Amino acid sequence: MIPEQHLTDGVKVLSVYLEPLGFKFQLKETGQGSGGHFAYGAFIKSGGLFGKQRKIELHFRWSLGLVGYIIEDLRLSHEDYIYLLGKHGQNKYPNFSDNPQDAFQCLLWDLKNLLNDFTEHGAAIFKMKAPEKVKELELQQEIFNQADKKKYSGDERLIEQAKIEFKKGNYEQVDKLRQRIQYPELLTKTENKLFELNNARK
Repeated sequence: MIPEQHLTDGVKVLSVYLEPLGFKFQLKETGQGSGGHFAYGAFIKSGGLFGKQRKIELHFRWSLGLVGYIIEDLRLSHEDYIYLLGKHGQNKYPNFSDNPQDAFQCLLWDLKNLLNDFTEHGAAIFKMKAPEKVKELELQQEIFNQADKKKYSGDERLIEQAKIEFKKGNYEQVDKLRQRIQYPELLTKTENKLFELNNARK
């Protein structure tokens, strides 16, 4: 069965609950990428004259994957929203099953019992707390990106080698290693201090 059909069947499960609440499903895209065939769409509820549109985005490839909650430029994943509400550990989705449709049943349970803030109560908590959560996630991502830059550029290895050479008193070698660092702006205060001390001693 192709992803589009799996997604369509899963949407039927969720629609029983979401459609009476004003959410209508729209299939956004199907196709094939580097990871295989995929399909994604979203349950959308109009905000009316003065409200804001709410979206529950669903991505399916081999199974139901990313589930996102969106209001304008605010977006949280299913797991991040669960954490935001302090309900981690109570959620049934994501689950692990050989039957792709089980994921939709688990998501339905979460929507009804844990995330009715979004579905039934105008996303009041989402609107209040999501901006802070998004900033926190962006900061975490920035830290991860910086760590990856240091690791995959080879800077991390150069810094560790510089520490070893500094302890040996090989100050000229430390300076050569410093000059090879690609992202000096990502050096920590401690790492910068090491090179400052090295400059004073060489």
